[in-house]
Amino acid sequence: MSSYRNYYLNAIYSALEKGMAAKEVVCSITTGFRSIPSIRTAPGLNPYHASVADIGYGFDAAQGTIQRLLQGERIPLAKEMLVFDLDTLRISEKQLSPNFELAVQEASPNVLYLVEQSRYLNNQISNRINEAIRLGKELLGSDWEIVHERIKNVQAIPRL
Repeated sequence: MSSYRNYYLNAIYSALEKGMAAKEVVCSITTGFRSIPSIRTAPGLNPYHASVADIGYGFDAAQGTIQRLLQGERIPLAKEMLVFDLDTLRISEKQLSPNFELAVQEASPNVLYLVEQSRYLNNQISNRINEAIRLGKELLGSDWEIVHERIKNVQAIPRL
């Protein structure tokens, strides 16, 4: 059972690692957006940048939980932590696209290559988060929904 669990935990970690790599590039691009006059004052830039940062924190949290489990640490409520971390990433990912589209709505033609690259990378982030969640659901089976029911009220507490 431990090798089964470790296989899935390693696969989830790997998916998150790929998503984190895409997030790092997106973060650099969004920082650069602040120097582009047509985007600098766009209403969605700050929320977009914040949602990228939120996803970064989410990746860190999920990877930290997985590392602790792989190192054999016995964590009370380990399933709850894993479901919480992965599902919080899902929530954060939902904010990414609308904020991005608002931020680049009036981008000038000379930066469209950055916009398209960011759009591609945002898609990669989403794909990796969804892959990690799919693997988490495979690992936990029916326990995923049971645990999710228990943690969703905690998720409703605003994160400031």
